[in-house]
Amino acid sequence: MAKYVPATEQPIQTDIYLCEGLFVKHAIFAEGTYVPQHSHETDHLSVIATGAARIWQDGQLMGDFKAPAGILIKARVKHLFLALEPMTTVLCVHAVGPDGDPVQ
Repeated sequence: MAKYVPATEQPIQTDIYLCEGLFVKHAIFAEGTYVPQHSHETDHLSVIATGAARIWQDGQLMGDFKAPAGILIKARVKHLFLALEPMTTVLCVHAVGPDGDPVQ
């Protein structure tokens, strides 16, 4: 079994974009890095733009996804990612909340 250790800088890079009510978080991860389990108040799209990731929803393994891949995550569903390749890029895309809060 592989041993996973926290990355010194996790993720490697993160950029946030806001445009006309749309939130996009662009993050690059090292191989073996977990994107911690979290959820959002609205449906959103997670896009594996480069590399590959293993994805779980509500504790159930969804499978391995190789870029390019878009995965719909329903509102309030807890999800977790594991980067399977170096420089795996994940985009989290969702609408900005009705109160203007970009992080839901």
